[in-house]
Amino acid sequence: MDGTSQETRRLRQNVEWALRRALDPAAVLPMLHRLSRVAAEGTDESIYAQRLLAELLAETHPWRAALHARRVLAVHPTDDGALAILALCYALLGHYRAAVSVYRRALDLSPGNAAYAHNLGHLVDVALGRPKDAIPWLEAAYQGTRERSDVAVSYAHALGRAGRLEEAKQVARRALENDSEMAEVREHAALVQWLEQGAPEEQTLLPRRPPSRVLGTQAWSDGRGRDGKGKRGKAEGARPSRVASDRRLNALGETLDRGLESLPLDDDQRARVRVLARDPWIASVLAVDGGAVVTLPAMAAALVYAIVYVDHVPLTQADVAACFRVSVQALRGRFNPLRSHLDLMPGDGRSAGKTPG
Repeated sequence: MDGTSQETRRLRQNVEWALRRALDPAAVLPMLHRLSRVAAEGTDESIYAQRLLAELLAETHPWRAALHARRVLAVHPTDDGALAILALCYALLGHYRAAVSVYRRALDLSPGNAAYAHNLGHLVDVALGRPKDAIPWLEAAYQGTRERSDVAVSYAHALGRAGRLEEAKQVARRALENDSEMAEVREHAALVQWLEQGAPEEQTLLPRRPPSRVLGTQAWSDGRGRDGKGKRGKAEGARPSRVASDRRLNALGETLDRGLESLPLDDDQRARVRVLARDPWIASVLAVDGGAVVTLPAMAAALVYAIVYVDHVPLTQADVAACFRVSVQALRGRFNPLRSHLDLMPGDGRSAGKTPG
């Protein structure tokens, strides 16, 4: 056995030991990142690391998690768990139609998975505004997990919006009776009140962007959290809520639009660049260089080159830099930390925003 194989086995054993001890998942991430870089692509150790990284990062850094999920799917395209994580990432990034498509694929591979059925139905109801279409999936999830009040709420919400008020009230009241947590009792009481009023047209009782507590990953289906004991650890901390002002993010988007006019990227690639630009955490990675504030054109150039790099678009750094009127050194100075933080690899087709074929 060569040295690399020995190291990957040792790293995996260390990760498994840490998870058995129910340590904070944040403590495991450095080992997983190391394992993902050392293990040969496609090996059991590599897939193990990519899958765990995808799950642990999904709720805090969905763009990065999507990259890891895609690595798993590149080797195992019928891995329903990896598909579910990718769908969650799409939902959190606002790609609702892509999320629905991928959840349907996951459910086709695992027809009895109540978590997938619930997540799919919840998205179709809340994000796509099609409650009638959502009901079969939510009903299946509800029948399989009657003890989960969040599933009952989603099911009652879709029934109410579809005009099936009596059924909706019955489901909602049962959820209210069975729930003991005060915050959820208030939410369920509000749902019952809305139904008693005849389910008037509303913006929706649930957020337009589906909340992560509803859209859990595969561990959700057996009622356990990340550590297997009902606890959900924090993965690399929550992303900053106000890293850059809305004005600065809007200005970055305008700068991107001007530069993109001169670049031969397709609509999908342009959309993925804009998704990156709207992510406050990614903006924070780009915004500061050794204490100095980075110009918007340099940030925009780095974002564009990230997609160029991943998709193997035949453009050089000089080509991209010229469109934003910055030096190659300025582009490289922002692209390098971005590549490191997102663990980007050229030509692997992992970036979020594309539905895997």
